[in-house]
Amino acid sequence: MPTKLIKYIKAVYSASFIQKNLKFLSSSPLYYAVLKTIIKKQSKKDRSGPYNLLIETSSSCNARCLMCPHSFMKRKRQIMTSVIFEKIITRLKKEKPLINKVILSGFGEPFLDRHFLDRLEKIKNLGYHVRFYTNASLLTKKIAQKLIDLGLDELNISLNGTTPSQYKKIMGLNYTQTIKNINQLLKLKRQRKSPFPKVQISSIIIKENEKSIQKHLKTWQRKADSVTVSLAHEWGGTIKLRSKKKFKKTSKTYPCRSLWHTLVIDSSGNFVICCRDYESKFKLGNIKTHTFKKVINHSARLVWQRLHLKYSREALPPICQKCNFPYQDGLEWLLPRFTD
Repeated sequence: MPTKLIKYIKAVYSASFIQKNLKFLSSSPLYYAVLKTIIKKQSKKDRSGPYNLLIETSSSCNARCLMCPHSFMKRKRQIMTSVIFEKIITRLKKEKPLINKVILSGFGEPFLDRHFLDRLEKIKNLGYHVRFYTNASLLTKKIAQKLIDLGLDELNISLNGTTPSQYKKIMGLNYTQTIKNINQLLKLKRQRKSPFPKVQISSIIIKENEKSIQKHLKTWQRKADSVTVSLAHEWGGTIKLRSKKKFKKTSKTYPCRSLWHTLVIDSSGNFVICCRDYESKFKLGNIKTHTFKKVINHSARLVWQRLHLKYSREALPPICQKCNFPYQDGLEWLLPRFTD
């Protein structure tokens, strides 16, 4: 599939354009039958990798985002210990799992980890494609320079708000400082003529910012490498969506592809079955005791995959029944394997 077409499909999908304008297609029996055949074949391929590896070095966050359950998370807020991180590095070197990219993020702000840049360097030295998510409030000039020096591949900046007051209300941070930090990074990239990191500005649509989304897009399309706008997630039914613009859940249930292509390690070193499981309730083991192979073939992981392949809401684990993804027409299975 041509790259330009892939980017276009991804863009309209993230904006929920397909669900709105091609509803007749996704609701047709033919679409359902064809997609089931595709998913059957693709899920077998995805099972053998390569995988996206998500490593949460920080479960602490300095933001207070309205659309995020972090404020009432019961799991310990902490920075990953050196013992756990070094165990991850050791296993990656020894076991050599098939990894597509490493995402050095989880349910916290990476820059609260004072060892983050050293850890990023160790991951890059292993030859992996790396990205991470940040609110950029702590992105100093020194850090920005280091990110460029290390050859960070992708940086996703969560920016929700177009004015100081709006941004403060949504994220609880200083808008002026954050914008200064982002512009400083972009300026350094230009000065050093560096294509990396690719900077993506991402936003979540909620009641407080939905009227200013177009202004946001116009502003950052001229500056960043890419801009994305997504609908709010329900986080397993624990967040009440604060917008009229919501995912229109379809009557059909589709498998969530992340169960096949993403491996998650939380700040305690636990392998967690899903990145949306912010309390780490569904553990598959710990990096100190479990190999990547053991986790990939863990019976619970395989059971969850089988349950998703039943295409039935009632068959899904409870956390999945209240999640957005199984009810979005299964479009992720038509995209390239790794779009995260």
